[in-house]
Amino acid sequence: MQKGDQNKLKLMLTGVKARAVQNQDYFVSMEFLFRSGGKKFRAALTRAAEDYQLTFQGTVREIGLEEALSFFEQQAALYEESVLTYTERGSTMTVTVGKKGVRMQQSEQKVPPEAQQAAANPLLDSSRQYWIQVDKAAPLLREIGILTAGGKLKNDMIRKYNQIDHYVELVAPMFEKETEVLLLDCACGKSYLSFVMNYYLREVMRCKCRIIGIDIDPHVVEESRAMAKRLGYHNMEFQCADLRVYQPPKGVTAVISLHACDIATDLALAAAIRARAKYIACVPCCHKELLNQYQLPGLSALTRHGVFQARFNDVLTDSLRALKLEAEGYKVSVVEYISPLDSPKNLLIRAVRTGHPNAKARSEYTDAVRLLGTNSELDRRCAAPLPDSDYFVTDDDLF
Repeated sequence: MQKGDQNKLKLMLTGVKARAVQNQDYFVSMEFLFRSGGKKFRAALTRAAEDYQLTFQGTVREIGLEEALSFFEQQAALYEESVLTYTERGSTMTVTVGKKGVRMQQSEQKVPPEAQQAAANPLLDSSRQYWIQVDKAAPLLREIGILTAGGKLKNDMIRKYNQIDHYVELVAPMFEKETEVLLLDCACGKSYLSFVMNYYLREVMRCKCRIIGIDIDPHVVEESRAMAKRLGYHNMEFQCADLRVYQPPKGVTAVISLHACDIATDLALAAAIRARAKYIACVPCCHKELLNQYQLPGLSALTRHGVFQARFNDVLTDSLRALKLEAEGYKVSVVEYISPLDSPKNLLIRAVRTGHPNAKARSEYTDAVRLLGTNSELDRRCAAPLPDSDYFVTDDDLF
């Protein structure tokens, strides 16, 4: 290798190092290929607990990133052709050293032909442009049970796949102007939406993101941690905590919640309000708290039948939630994100923080709860005084 090529290689490896350090949470692998005549020798760099592991010629050793790149540079001087392939989530960078000099190429990760074939399913809507494409998101969809181990779309999971995709379609546009996102999933459960949003934000929108899932059940928290580890989603963390006392970090971009049961939805909304989240995307579940609280002066005969009382309670609870968000300075929209035939719990409450409290909405909300005689967990959480400067925790407190 000529001196000019050596200098060029050093410069390119410096670029690879900077990219890998900046995007360390999205690191997938780094592979080395060395050719001499008809012989090929391979090495691979993978993430270890604290650093990296280099596998070469049957040996495995702990190694730092800079040392690994120096290893490639040294080996490249010994072979006719050497190729470094650095892969992070969604993209690949290739450095080739050979007779034609030193070259670098960047590209999106390619979808294997077998993944494209396995993704085909006649029951999918052929006229729809899916946001989470089956072939490109195959590892994720396999992990959350949408695909078989062989990569085929399960017929009995098509409805769930469509629900997830519609949710992303309605929520993703909120993040179009964001370059870095801290997303909080409250009452995350098995965290399917967290994983899907992580994939879309990072690998489709190319946005730096960090995801925090909160749930009171230690079992689902451990299960979510295991899934993140299997997927290599290093930018996710899951905490077992009660939302009534949970302290969010500073700078929360968005709070999401899917089918958090009864008051857990109120706890999620309260956490979003108190964290001053820019965006909220919440799909409520069952509603019980206000069922035996609300009064309908002069109209009690209309809810004499239990089914009417319960259905009115559903509408009442979510209407109050939307109005409360408006009172707290959010611009709110409520849409059906899936057909009620798929699930009766199909409302998506979207909210964008304006930064200005809405006096008219606050007055309307106060009048409504006074008339109805209700007192919700959302009211209690928002009324609770914020501790002084200790309310928000720092990143150091999360580990």
